[in-house]
Amino acid sequence: MKALQADLGFAECRQGGAGNKALMLLEVAAAGSGSSCYIQDRGVSRWDTCAAQAVIEAHGGMLTRLDAVVDSPRDDTLLPTYTYLKGSLNSIFVPGLSHLTPYNAQPGVLSAEEQGSGAARRMAAAAEEVKPYANVCGLFALAPGTDGDAKAMRTAVKRAAAIQAPAFD
Repeated sequence: MKALQADLGFAECRQGGAGNKALMLLEVAAAGSGSSCYIQDRGVSRWDTCAAQAVIEAHGGMLTRLDAVVDSPRDDTLLPTYTYLKGSLNSIFVPGLSHLTPYNAQPGVLSAEEQGSGAARRMAAAAEEVKPYANVCGLFALAPGTDGDAKAMRTAVKRAAAIQAPAFD
């Protein structure tokens, strides 16, 4: 994260809550403080992001999946956003991308040892292992009005990911 901040010339702004962090992009845009983005490589739940995503997108910004930014072969392609389909399985799941944690794993998937703080984390192999409401592909959000800077930001994210891969946990 520090390499990405330096690359983009952004300051870190510590805040609580994924939705609050995402909505701060609107404050930055309204203040005319320049481009900004919010990146999170750990999982959150749908209720942490769905309202913030709707508000950001209604104002012309975007909230998309971090895995798509990192893996996209081009910097100008439209990225997939989180969609929230009704069902008992996680509708947005990539096998082998996300680590299983006590926070995102379905009940009974992790052993008692795996639930311990010192246990090595294993990768989720099937959507059935992950809670249906877990966003396990990371987040990449841009403030409204950053269209011209989006390509540079996405390129910087890819460079940073090559140095230290996102955790996706």
